[in-house]
Amino acid sequence: MFGNQRRYTQDRYSRYSQHQYEQQYQDQRYEAEDSQWEYRPDGPSGGQVLLLRPIVWTAIFTTGVYYLCTESFVKHREQLRNSSRYFFGRLGNFYGASADDSLIADLMSDPKVQSLVGWSHAVVGLSHAKTLSRIARLPDWVPFELKRTAVAFADRWYTLSRGQRCVYTIAALNAVVLGMWQIPRLLPFMARVFMHDPRTGRSYTLLTSSFSHREVWHFAFNTIALVSFGSTVADAMSVEQFTAFYLSAGVISGLASHLLSPLRAALIMPSLGASGAVYAVVGASMMLNPDSKIALIFLPFVPIAISHAFPALLAYDFLGAVLGWQKFGHVAHLTGGLLGIAYAKWGMDQWAQLVRAIEARR
Repeated sequence: MFGNQRRYTQDRYSRYSQHQYEQQYQDQRYEAEDSQWEYRPDGPSGGQVLLLRPIVWTAIFTTGVYYLCTESFVKHREQLRNSSRYFFGRLGNFYGASADDSLIADLMSDPKVQSLVGWSHAVVGLSHAKTLSRIARLPDWVPFELKRTAVAFADRWYTLSRGQRCVYTIAALNAVVLGMWQIPRLLPFMARVFMHDPRTGRSYTLLTSSFSHREVWHFAFNTIALVSFGSTVADAMSVEQFTAFYLSAGVISGLASHLLSPLRAALIMPSLGASGAVYAVVGASMMLNPDSKIALIFLPFVPIAISHAFPALLAYDFLGAVLGWQKFGHVAHLTGGLLGIAYAKWGMDQWAQLVRAIEARR
């Protein structure tokens, strides 16, 4: 009996050791493959640079995103109008509390919510109250300090303007994609889905690559510029219009680089980054606020008028595009900047006409 038990234990230990050895071997093999991974273009085009397909895809995407965002804007404005009518009607006629006010009162009177935030915690709308309720109803094993931290973040989030929330959401998406680039086993997937290569024939990467940064410095520069200029532009345009503008600018600037790449063999290379869309935002900001000052990273104590600094930056990118410099995507930068300037001058009027057309159809 004891001999059989000893033999069973030895067999079990042998299987465990063999499993550990195989797992270690697999990990070493994956690490070796990851360290030796090298990008190779693949796709349905067979290495040829297709021109018509990305043009058609960009036209369909831009039209679709503007239509959907306009519909969303019209719907949101109708909701605001209805809310304002009810508010002023209630002031004039002393009506009772609205449905949202009643729901907010019910949510904030919950004992769990009160034990977490107190009796007199201010909320900004029904969504804020629902978020606090969800935080308060987290399981008991979640530390109280963590819940209070979540409440602080929620309070800060709902006091931001809609434009700021939109910009921070874009920055958060970029940060997630940056984090995915840092995982070695995801490199083949990231290169296939989040990097645009004219030789692959994939048009959707014109969009996904505009959220993609592989280096931290690239992400940091674009995020600083986006947060600095994007909030005021989004608040001036409306979140819906800014969303359509930003996405379209990223796609169109990438398309410009794609279309010009066959002119010079050195330009046929994979690209990624939000620089084209960010340049469009800065260009629109210059047109909307021409007297604003900016400080360059390498000259932080010398404020420069944006109406002087940005054209100089575009001139640098024009020179880089003409001479074929490969360090940055000069064609995408130049296209994005000019698109932002043109859109602020003429595009916003076209958006207003589109809004009126959709409202008239309703």
